[in-house]
Amino acid sequence: MKKRVVSLILLAASALTVTLCAVLQAQSQRMADKIIRLHVVANSDTSADQTVKLAVRDAVLAYADVHCTAQDKPAALRWAAENLPALELTARAVLARRGIFSTVTVQLVEMYFDTTRYSTGILPAGRYLALRIDL
Repeated sequence: MKKRVVSLILLAASALTVTLCAVLQAQSQRMADKIIRLHVVANSDTSADQTVKLAVRDAVLAYADVHCTAQDKPAALRWAAENLPALELTARAVLARRGIFSTVTVQLVEMYFDTTRYSTGILPAGRYLALRIDL
């Protein structure tokens, strides 16, 4: 009898886990269908390179805030695709002000992101379309 109760509890826990995973996967897909993520990749993990990465991120976001008037994902995607050269120049200008003259690659890619926590909320792990900037 005890074995049967334990088995039923484990079965219920397994079913709950599978259900939660399915719900989280659906939530991730809905989120991915609505946004384009920004991913800036630093040259290394040193604090200096990470500081440069954050400066590039801030400059690119500021540029987009001023120049992008898209109200939905398709319009934002069109804007980003048309403005890849300007976004690259924005990143290069940040680097140049710091005396760095290395290559910068800006592209739209689909890529996997781990769960990310921001002060305004959480983006679940999953595949997202991203504006990726490699420094």
